[in-house]
Amino acid sequence: MTGFWNVWVITLTVIFLVFMILVVVKYWKTNHLADENKTVDSFDNIDENDGPPPRIMFIAYLVAFSCSILFLILYPGLGNWQGLLGWQQSDDTPREHNVSLDEQIASITSPTLNALAAEPAITASGKALFQTHCAACHRANGQGQKHFPNVVDDVWLYGGTDEAILHSIKQGRNGAMAGWKAILPKEDIQNMSYYLASLQQRPLNAPSVKIDLGKNAFLKNCSACHGADAKGNQVIGAPNLSDSTWVHGGSIEEIQHTINNGLNNVMPAFEGQLSNNEILALGAYITEQRIAHNSKIAAIPVDTITKGEYLAYAGDCIACHSAEGGEPFAGGLPFVTPFGTVYSTNITPHVTEGIGDYSYEDFKAALYDGKGKHGYLYPAMPYTSYQYVTEDDVLAMWDYLQSITAVSRRNDDNSMIFPSNIRLGLLGWNIAFMDTSPLDLTSDAPTVEETEIWSRGKYLVMGLGHCSECHTPRNIAQALEADKIFQGNLIDGWNAPNISSQELYQDRWDVKSLTDFLHTGHSDKGSAFGGMADVVKNSTSFMTRNDVEAMATYLLTGDDNNRIPPDTQQLQPTGFTDLAKQSDMYTLFKTTCGVCHGEDGKGRDPIAPTLLNNGIIMHSDPYNTIAVTIRGLEPSYLSEERNFMPMVSFQNILTDAQLSDLISFIRQYLGDRTVPITGNNVKDVREKLQKAGYAGNFHTTPDMYDKRDRNIDVD
Repeated sequence: MTGFWNVWVITLTVIFLVFMILVVVKYWKTNHLADENKTVDSFDNIDENDGPPPRIMFIAYLVAFSCSILFLILYPGLGNWQGLLGWQQSDDTPREHNVSLDEQIASITSPTLNALAAEPAITASGKALFQTHCAACHRANGQGQKHFPNVVDDVWLYGGTDEAILHSIKQGRNGAMAGWKAILPKEDIQNMSYYLASLQQRPLNAPSVKIDLGKNAFLKNCSACHGADAKGNQVIGAPNLSDSTWVHGGSIEEIQHTINNGLNNVMPAFEGQLSNNEILALGAYITEQRIAHNSKIAAIPVDTITKGEYLAYAGDCIACHSAEGGEPFAGGLPFVTPFGTVYSTNITPHVTEGIGDYSYEDFKAALYDGKGKHGYLYPAMPYTSYQYVTEDDVLAMWDYLQSITAVSRRNDDNSMIFPSNIRLGLLGWNIAFMDTSPLDLTSDAPTVEETEIWSRGKYLVMGLGHCSECHTPRNIAQALEADKIFQGNLIDGWNAPNISSQELYQDRWDVKSLTDFLHTGHSDKGSAFGGMADVVKNSTSFMTRNDVEAMATYLLTGDDNNRIPPDTQQLQPTGFTDLAKQSDMYTLFKTTCGVCHGEDGKGRDPIAPTLLNNGIIMHSDPYNTIAVTIRGLEPSYLSEERNFMPMVSFQNILTDAQLSDLISFIRQYLGDRTVPITGNNVKDVREKLQKAGYAGNFHTTPDMYDKRDRNIDVD
């Protein structure tokens, strides 16, 4: 500091201190003149009296001034004065820490990152440096967030060698991807997103032809950087697009956004901010975390992970915890209720976005008691059924979920109305409506083998499969009506139909046809569509046929509150008789339904399924038959050989009266249901679907939930 500024700082500091001392002294001397009974002013009838300041205030000033003067004598504060202690700012820098770190690293004969990662003192220094310089982007746990990669796994854009990791920290990275929005047609970009998502073997609502077209577009435009196999190029930092790791989001929508708009990834260089040994400590800490993560997964037996994966699919976890077209298990699927919309959560092992901070006990509490770490869960999470799953199976599911890729997708905010948005109230719901009685697996079947099949089927249906959660009516509080188990419920504009043993028997389902239906989505009783197609696609198709057959056996045999009355008669559809073929309705049928389903209604592979003996046509409730004609259908994409053609909506083609007559005609001859459908029946269904935004649409599309009114419940 120059002589001028030295004098200037000292002068101002001394003047300020002297001035403040004089002010305090003045008030001290006049303190005895104060009259606490004298009113100085009045504000809103509140008097301000001339009371003396308390003595403690003057004592506090004396202490403060004394400490200030002592500080200025001992430490720098008056211009160039260094203080009697000779303190310098550099004394507070972590010099001893750096010297210690230098000595520790120097003592390592071969300072590879693996060797350094074995030294707790070095990794402790690295952790402190990581929290200061890296956590803002890569999160405190190193698992990253959207646009910032996970640095504690084995997936590295530029390679995971010591040299590549240290290069990234020292010199930074700058990866760019061009945007293709103005270059490629929208259809090409859409098809490429389907193709890239298909590389993860995730179920998609897309035909194979679009996936093939997407592959061709990818090979033509993207393979130069990402490789013909889409496995990327670490030399230039082009990511592997065939695995489950997506830095910038892996949903269909996010993939398309990335292709459309491109990217400009920048990681800053730390070579000028950190010493070489500090960078080594950072690399050591990252390596230690990676080794710890890999060791944790390696400690789980492979057969346990395999079992857990099977159970997770049998439990339909991926279907509910994946948004339409989204990354598996990353959450985001909306559930519309009369009380608002609930979104499924991220259940990947990401610590901040998923359940990575859960213990096994936390996980078990969520499945058995509906109690999450941050409050009680809404019964859209079927913990009322998962409570029946054995602890061995829950533990296997937990181990599997620990092994999957951590996805950094943030959970959506629920939009529940008051007071249902108060989580504590759900404890009262559990107390009032949750039946915690153990699952009774005893059977009166005549043989041990039949008993085992029935019991296994009940365990899967009532627990993991939680079929009752969709197929059972709910009361005003959205609790299942146990005395009406499996008797049907409206969900997302479809009727999860009555699947009671009486209904199934009456509609001529047997073990083979029901097993075929649940296992493949197709049978001689028709094909799955709507939400049931998603269940087959994401759950039951991954199960063994023996397990699916056990489920079918249980559903057909029945149980408490679900028995076949002795006088129940099976339906006997005749098909179109000669007399029926002479009617005007048959002519209308041929020109509408018969074009695809055949003039005899027996279906035409691979165009349309059979209507004769079709489970929906024969069903006692005509709701889905009516809804299909109003909504139309897209293929279920369950089997390439039997995806069938899209079905158009008749919303703007036939009147309510025409639809009611046509449906009555079809149900009479192809389903043996003789109760006629009225125009009002059709009108009621149409108005519900129109109100919810479903009428005239195909089956659920990826953007349907984004565009609809989330507060509308179809029922």
